[in-house]
Amino acid sequence: MDKLEKLKLFADFHQLFQYELSRIPYHEIEVSQKGKAEQIAEDYFKQKGYEVYRSKVNGGYRCIGVEFYWQEFASKITVEDRLIIQRLKQLMSKEEFKELAYMVKDKNGTPDLLLIKNNAISFVEVKFNYETIKHSTIEFYVRYGERWPTSILRVIVK
Repeated sequence: MDKLEKLKLFADFHQLFQYELSRIPYHEIEVSQKGKAEQIAEDYFKQKGYEVYRSKVNGGYRCIGVEFYWQEFASKITVEDRLIIQRLKQLMSKEEFKELAYMVKDKNGTPDLLLIKNNAISFVEVKFNYETIKHSTIEFYVRYGERWPTSILRVIVK
C-alpha cells in the first residue's frame, strides 16, 4: 500500500468515525464540583431517578460475567454484585442477559455507566469536556446502540 492509499484510508476512517460519532445522542451538564467525571455523572443520574451501575467487575455491572465466563471468581462476588445480577435478570430474558454479559466481557469499549429507569436499560459514556471519544465507544454504539441505547454525557466543570 503506497502513501496515497494510506492517506485515503485514514481520510475514509476519519469521515466514518465523525459520522458515527455525530449519531450518538449527546448531553452536557455543567457542574461546579471537582471530582471524577464518572462519580459526578453517577450522582447526576441518581438525582434523576435512575439506578446507576458502573463499568467494573466488583460493585459494577460487569460482575454479570461470573454467570458465564468468570465462574472461577464466583467466590469473590459480593452481596452487592449478587443484587446487581438479580436485578438485571429480573429485567430481561435469559437470552438477553447472556447477550448483555458477553457484550460487556471486554473492558475496552464498555460504557462507563449502565442505567435503569422504568425497567429499561441504557448505557452512558462519560467524558470531561476536554476528553476525546475513543473508537471503542463508537464500535460499541455501532454494534449495540439499537439494542441497548447508548449516549455520551459531557461533564463541564465551571
